[in-house]
Amino acid sequence: MDRVIEFSTNHPLLIASLLAVLAALIANEYLSYRRSRQAVDTAEATRLYNQDAAVFVDIRDENAYQGSHLPAAINLPMAYIDKRQDRLKRFSNRTIVVYCDNGQRSLKAIQALEAQGWSDVRQLRGGINAWREASLPTEGRG
Repeated sequence: MDRVIEFSTNHPLLIASLLAVLAALIANEYLSYRRSRQAVDTAEATRLYNQDAAVFVDIRDENAYQGSHLPAAINLPMAYIDKRQDRLKRFSNRTIVVYCDNGQRSLKAIQALEAQGWSDVRQLRGGINAWREASLPTEGRG
């Protein structure tokens, strides 16, 4: 034990680096846990939509939404998520499933909606790309 203390006092930069890496690993694991807890796959999203009347929210820009989107999805671009939240008011008692192209930006949208008071917000794992890969129906021009 004395040698560990001696090493620590002789190499403070190494110890600080070790602690920083450990903190980064813990933060990464925590964020992964949060993402997986809120994420649903295409089968679960379909079940939520069909049985629980979930609402799909597309956070991509309007051009991408016009090209192709999930059935009955509401377009609420990420840039306007704080300004256009009134578009979701009538769905306050329903589950919201948020999606983008591949699921990378959805977590920020979930955090924004939860900060606005929404309690049951989920992420479509893999986004609309996963939906297409599962050969599920879409609407729009594409």
